[in-house]
Amino acid sequence: MTVAAIVVLAGVVGIALAAGETLPSVARTWDALGSSVAPLLSSLGARSPELAPSDAGAPKGDAGAPIRRQTAPLSSAQLGAPLVRGPFVAACGASDDMKVVVTLAVKLGHPSDVTVKTAPPNPVVEGCVERAVRDLRWDISPSTGHLTVTY
Repeated sequence: MTVAAIVVLAGVVGIALAAGETLPSVARTWDALGSSVAPLLSSLGARSPELAPSDAGAPKGDAGAPIRRQTAPLSSAQLGAPLVRGPFVAACGASDDMKVVVTLAVKLGHPSDVTVKTAPPNPVVEGCVERAVRDLRWDISPSTGHLTVTY
C-alpha cells in the first residue's frame, strides 16, 4: 500500500515538474494523498509519519510552532507553553502589581471555557486577556486539557 502511494506521488511529481508547476502544488498533492491514505493505514493499525500532511499553511501557535495532531493527551508543558511568557497580559494594560488568573480548557487545539480574573478587578484587562487567549492554538489532542495560569 505504501509502495503504491510512493509510486503515485513520484508520478505526480514528475508530471508537475514537466508541466512547470512549483513545489507548493506538489506539497498540496502530497497533503491530499497523505490525508486519503492515512485513515486507511490507521484503520489497519499502521503508523505512517511519512504520509502525514505537511504543516505548510497550518495555523501557528503563540511560539510559531506548527500545530500537530497527537494521539496522547497534551502534557502540562504542552498546555502551558503558549501561556508561559504571557506578553498579552502587559499589552492588555495589566500593571506589574495586578494579579491575573487565567483558567481554561483546551479542546481540539482551541481554548474553551476561558475565565480571566484580575485583582484588583478590571473588566477591560480581563476582556482583553480573554480575547488574546482565545486567539492562541495548541496541538490537537483527542482529550480535553485543563489549566490555570497566574501572572
